[in-house]
Amino acid sequence: MVDPAGTGSEARIRAILARRSYRSFRADPIPAEAREAIRAVLDGAPSLFGRRSGYAILVDDARAAELPGAVMSGLVGKINPWLLRSRPPAFLVAAGDSSGGLRDGERHWYNADAALAAQLAVLEAAGRGIGSCWVGGFHERSVAEVVRLPAGHRPLAVIPLGFPAVGPDAPFSLLGRGWDAMAQKLISGRRKPLEKIAYRGRFGEPFVDPGELPGAARGVEGGREAAWRGLGASRSCLRFGPRPVGPAELRLLLECARWAPSAENSQIARHVVVEGREAVRALWAAAFPETPSPRADELPALALLELGAPFPVKARTREQPFFLIDVPIAVTNVLVAAADLRLGWQVAFRFDQARAAAHLGVPADHQVVAFVGLGEPGEAPSGAAVSPLDQVRAARA
Repeated sequence: MVDPAGTGSEARIRAILARRSYRSFRADPIPAEAREAIRAVLDGAPSLFGRRSGYAILVDDARAAELPGAVMSGLVGKINPWLLRSRPPAFLVAAGDSSGGLRDGERHWYNADAALAAQLAVLEAAGRGIGSCWVGGFHERSVAEVVRLPAGHRPLAVIPLGFPAVGPDAPFSLLGRGWDAMAQKLISGRRKPLEKIAYRGRFGEPFVDPGELPGAARGVEGGREAAWRGLGASRSCLRFGPRPVGPAELRLLLECARWAPSAENSQIARHVVVEGREAVRALWAAAFPETPSPRADELPALALLELGAPFPVKARTREQPFFLIDVPIAVTNVLVAAADLRLGWQVAFRFDQARAAAHLGVPADHQVVAFVGLGEPGEAPSGAAVSPLDQVRAARA
């Protein structure tokens, strides 16, 4: 059993479970070493087919002082008055290529690329004791101008970064620590139980929790970040071995997905668990009907069909529906946790989503977003063809 509260090698899982949305920050600058590590994570973030349609950038220069005003310059941005008080020392801005990025109809895949990159950076920051908060409500044109995005590129999230203002010596204000404490207690600190968001074998069959996890520290100020060695590279595996994913590992993967941030803490990500190679083979046949039957070593022992549940706010803009952002954030948590569990992974975003949905009984009002395969990493024969499930790859320069 992995112990997320322990002091072993599960530092990435601890960072996932510790991360919270902070809206009040100290004035301390982010150390150069941490900024370099976050930039390295962003530079190495994988993307769909290795074609980087979306990305995230670290803003830690004079533009950081301009971003709070840019966020709030429109009506939507007025929901973030705390930014005027907190003045974080740096920001992540997730953005994408609207004009030339990879897309399927109205699905602009820069959303998934940017969400994955930004969440990897958020977790790198969390491991170093740096707090963050995903902000989806802002004035798009003003943010794009401050950050100097290229023509045809659009911002999809603004994420302040800084050391959280916690502890008795941190100054208190209603728009500072007061707002932060209220938001964490009423919003970001709450999570739906697994049986409400995860299903076993087929949509509608609740995932039965096989047991409680040991208590894990919540909040990046917990003091464990001194042991942080970095998030490391996020790379898919080519083939899978026969070892099944154990119940404790599965429970922990789903727990990491459950604690992913989401718009208004809506937690719209849903997870249909498919266990065993034959069950995964059947899902594969539905998702990739035009590909030959996979070899045994192409099949992971576990698959997650990742969905977006209905959300009253359909999109911040037409190109940026929240299910294309929130679900990839949850997928990112799963992939990072898989590394600590010594599991390999593959992910597809482009497949026959309608057939996969029908195969697992997914209702029409849910959006199928991703097919995640997980299992023991296996050795790939030389010259082996790339699996159609292996779509999230190292980005090309």
